[in-house]
Amino acid sequence: MFDFQKLSATYQQALLRQVVPFWLKNSRDERCGGYFDLLSVTGNPVEGDKSVVMQAQQVWAFAWLYNTLDGQPAWLEHARYGASFLNQFAHTDTLDCYAQLDRRGRPISPSSNVIPDSFAVMAYAQIYRATRQDEWAMLAKQVFSTIRQRLVTARTEQSSIIGGFRQPRQLSEAVAVLKMIQEMRALLDEETWRQNVDLALQDILQEFMDRRTDTLRESILPGGAFINTPEGRRLNVGLTFQTAGYLLDFYAENALLNSSSVINTNRKLGTQVVMWCLRLCEQAWDEINAGLNQYVDLKQQPFIFPDWQQKWAWVQAEALSALMKAYVHTRHPDCLKWFKRIHDYTFQHFPDPKQPGWHLVIDQHVQPLLGAKAVPTMGCFSLIRCLAETGQLLAKCEGLQSKERGGRTGISLGG
Repeated sequence: MFDFQKLSATYQQALLRQVVPFWLKNSRDERCGGYFDLLSVTGNPVEGDKSVVMQAQQVWAFAWLYNTLDGQPAWLEHARYGASFLNQFAHTDTLDCYAQLDRRGRPISPSSNVIPDSFAVMAYAQIYRATRQDEWAMLAKQVFSTIRQRLVTARTEQSSIIGGFRQPRQLSEAVAVLKMIQEMRALLDEETWRQNVDLALQDILQEFMDRRTDTLRESILPGGAFINTPEGRRLNVGLTFQTAGYLLDFYAENALLNSSSVINTNRKLGTQVVMWCLRLCEQAWDEINAGLNQYVDLKQQPFIFPDWQQKWAWVQAEALSALMKAYVHTRHPDCLKWFKRIHDYTFQHFPDPKQPGWHLVIDQHVQPLLGAKAVPTMGCFSLIRCLAETGQLLAKCEGLQSKERGGRTGISLGG
């Protein structure tokens, strides 16, 4: 049977002795503020520009860690350091976020979507939760208001375009908006929160979800139209698991409260999301080399993306977190089967045995593919959140195991 207590300790150790120390020690830019986006395998910073998304994600991760676990002052201080940089440099005069800043904080690229803004709101909301300083709550509300206006404008423009150029919509933006709204719950009145979360859920479940195949698509046309191209058929494995995890969080928090009309009219949402996870495991698992590939073709056609079989740590981590949430929701034995398989692969290959931190990505020969543990498109957001969540879920499952002892959870997990 699963030793949930031992497994929980494994995740806590990975989080608190490997991942968190790496970022606390190496990522802060003491000279210019904020964090370095690019860190070598040994943690040495590499000078470069700064992504607003990466800055905000790291602020959120350490503030959330402080709020969620037995908070250490160093975590909050690290988060506030990055939040100050964001507050000073990330916004236009109208509080829209830039996409990229140079090392000193000067804007070099505007944002084409609300992903940077959404993560900035998430960061400010978590900082407020940790400090109870009104300035952070006010900032979160103000940026949230600009996002709402931009989304309304975007929907109006999309509905008025007929016969124009193709304008695909990306799941990554819809998911960021959903997570942001979840983070803002304590700062909004119930009616405002409910209206916004219902719109976000409808966007994902009615437009990005292909009802014929019950598949969550990465890229769609306005209105949910299918794009029959390699990009349109591509399923983003890590992003799909992340979305599933957020939806299961929402279901768990609101099923008993009946706080969303979407939940009220779709009581099978939790089970539906669990089946997404299990089906995606079957589709994305590399039967030859093991691990989850990062992309799947919806129609199983040949891929044109040379990196589709790369194994990224964040993809495996998102899957592990989503599968444990799925198991808690349904007790489906296949959730534990896939959790075991992905856990064994992940903990065998991604933790660096020589020094703190995890490898970002490994190749077909299970060797580190990059000489870096942080890059401008991938930081600590998924690793910190998913390791912490999975460890907590495993601890909760210890009680479930005693109630269901001798039942269908008879799988031994190494480590």
